[in-house]
Amino acid sequence: MDMADSRTTSQEASTAGEDKLVALRATLAQAGKSALYADSFRNLRLDSLEDFRKIPLTTRAELQSAGIDGTRAAPIEEICHYGVSSGTTGAANSTWLTAEDLEKNARAMRERHPEIFSPGKIILNRFPFMAAPAHLIQLVAQQGGGVSIPAGNINWDVPFPKALDLAIATGASVFAGLPLEPLVLAQIARSRGLDPVADVKLDTFFLGGAPLPPVLQRRIERDWGARVIELYGSTETMLLGTACSERSLHIETDLVFCEILGVDSDEPVDIGEEGRFIVTTLGLQGSPLVRLDTGDLVRRLAPCACGDPRQTIIVLGRGVDVCEIEGKRLHSYELIEAAASAADVVDSSVFFTVILPDRLIVRIETDRPGRSGQDSSDALRAQLGDIRVEIELVPVNSILDVEHLSRSPTVYKPVMISDWRRPGRHLISISQSMMEWPSLSGREALRWALRSLRSSLRSRKLARELRRSTR
Repeated sequence: MDMADSRTTSQEASTAGEDKLVALRATLAQAGKSALYADSFRNLRLDSLEDFRKIPLTTRAELQSAGIDGTRAAPIEEICHYGVSSGTTGAANSTWLTAEDLEKNARAMRERHPEIFSPGKIILNRFPFMAAPAHLIQLVAQQGGGVSIPAGNINWDVPFPKALDLAIATGASVFAGLPLEPLVLAQIARSRGLDPVADVKLDTFFLGGAPLPPVLQRRIERDWGARVIELYGSTETMLLGTACSERSLHIETDLVFCEILGVDSDEPVDIGEEGRFIVTTLGLQGSPLVRLDTGDLVRRLAPCACGDPRQTIIVLGRGVDVCEIEGKRLHSYELIEAAASAADVVDSSVFFTVILPDRLIVRIETDRPGRSGQDSSDALRAQLGDIRVEIELVPVNSILDVEHLSRSPTVYKPVMISDWRRPGRHLISISQSMMEWPSLSGREALRWALRSLRSSLRSRKLARELRRSTR
């Protein structure tokens, strides 16, 4: 690089830094209008990014103590949307948004993926409608990005079988929703004698709301002959990023200013290291947030081969969900990645992980439950190292009961991991996590009673082991 090029690069960096400071000052000014920040931001000066990094972090506990109206920084007359987080990892938080806030996020999503969101594209929108992505997908369609079918999955009106019916009847090509759902819909399709690739036109899955490691993405792509795009965001911060053609998750730097700080320090991490994900919203008028500790752990990655210079990360999961087995720390991302790899070895996409104090149990559905689980065990060890893991190969419908699913309209957010070391519901299957028991015919009652008995006996055995291990 010659001196002229060096001066140009330096000037560009300086201009970019000043532009970022202008955006951060605007955020601080708007945030100071909320009860949450009014006192601390009253006399705050921001002359440099170093000044900004001295501002204390905002914790989720502070959001909750601020109350339902504490983050609102715009007059109620300018607000058009109230959202509340799912509360699956703690108390729920409130968010207030203006029409401009929503439109800006939807526009960014559409502009990043013009090949996915375009006129005439039919989008099956399965995001739960208390979650922000559901409304962004609706707005993407209204801005000319396609035709949205509002079929949120936590919904009495659109249970899983009806969602599949809608996709087939409308010729939907884009699916937007939670990462587990394509696996569920594929199982339902096969139970009807349908081939997801040949008989359903879905060719793109826009997925967010849970860790989505590459092995799970590839499995969904094989099941459906489709492309998977990862979406990352939260109710509190809105859109944080989407993945490129290289599967790299890029931060949406026009909407948020992000920092990745050490797990046990406030210093930025290096490439390849994991850290806490700290977010400051940019341009958000309704509920702006400054240096929010999202609770997520991420790994910072090197610049992406796609050429997009924006920061790329891997979302490892919530910090509170990290488990330690035999001295090894495991994130939700790693547990799902390992279990999906083990299931893939026996050509299955249905699995469930149980965390016990002394080991993991990975339960995998297979049409040949009598086969050896050695190959799956080897795949698990390749991912997790030498820790105690038990493979349990079980018959089809033991973990994801498609017959049950096809009858009940009451659906909850599904999970693939249950930590038995913590209080609350102790689950051993996906169906347990999301289904209410429906009315049964005599024949169905007998089949389900037998399956329920097997699950109950297994749960009781694990509960006895758990009690013995914690005495």
